[in-house]
Amino acid sequence: MKYLLPLLAVLTSVTSPSALAEDPTWFEVELAVFARPDHSGEIWDQEQPQVKLGNAQDLIGPVLLPDLSQFEAALSECDSSEWLLDPTGCQARQDNAQVQMPSRLPSQAVAMQAGNPLSGQPYLLTAEQLQFNDALNQLSRQSGYQVLLHSGWQMPVYGRRAAQPFAIYGGINFGDRFRLDGHPRLAEDDLLSQLSLLTQFAPQARGPEAVWQLNGWIKIYLEHFLFIETRLDLREQGERVWTVESLERDPNALEGDVTEVEEREPFLMTIPLEQNRRVRSREIHYFDHPKMGVIVQIRRMDQPQSAEVNATETDAPVNP
Repeated sequence: MKYLLPLLAVLTSVTSPSALAEDPTWFEVELAVFARPDHSGEIWDQEQPQVKLGNAQDLIGPVLLPDLSQFEAALSECDSSEWLLDPTGCQARQDNAQVQMPSRLPSQAVAMQAGNPLSGQPYLLTAEQLQFNDALNQLSRQSGYQVLLHSGWQMPVYGRRAAQPFAIYGGINFGDRFRLDGHPRLAEDDLLSQLSLLTQFAPQARGPEAVWQLNGWIKIYLEHFLFIETRLDLREQGERVWTVESLERDPNALEGDVTEVEEREPFLMTIPLEQNRRVRSREIHYFDHPKMGVIVQIRRMDQPQSAEVNATETDAPVNP
């Protein structure tokens, strides 16, 4: 924690509150998630269930992930009967439009141009609108710290029942080596994919499923006060250990002895961070964890209604 105190001090110095608005419906959110050295010695559950994204809205994918429209178009070119009659030709069309997920995502997810709250929909901030940059650069220079995601967005905030969660992911893509459940990908996985293609006469999935180093969601809602609810998973390569019973039989005896044998395999650990916290706008909040840290600031902003009123007043004729 002693390393984070200078970081929080720098963040406090570089951020400034936005103009207060009468209607606090819209807020500007800035978020940074980083992996950190773990000196706790804590042992993590090898069978931790993975986070479910559900209806989480994805603002990151459109700016960081490849465009899948060509791939979807390739799939639509062949129906089931065409795959049955000409599987080679249909496979060639799909291969030409094959989309591979990147092996690692950039740590910063930003929009190319500023959005407009009058659209009524959340949108990413631009790089110029982010305020944590200097502090995170200092953090990255410390040994063992890795910024996995730095992003921000403007959004309307509702009550808890109507609140929209936002998908949060980044870092390394382990999908070429591990399945989502943490077990290693085997050659049999690809064989089953091909078997599915032959039996169902349908195009196979576009390569291995992405398994991100950071994955989860964050939800911000207003119930008299502001609240942040989040579930984030950090995936980390490790080893799964379990025991099986083995029968050792003496050739000169009628019965054998049952012993336990230790088995091992590479495994992708799931390390969760789950919190629900009441927060104050304009303050910087830190979610602590032995393996990672989350820094969030929610800034009050001018409301879209105010922008409409100001535009009307500006365009109105002035009476003499």
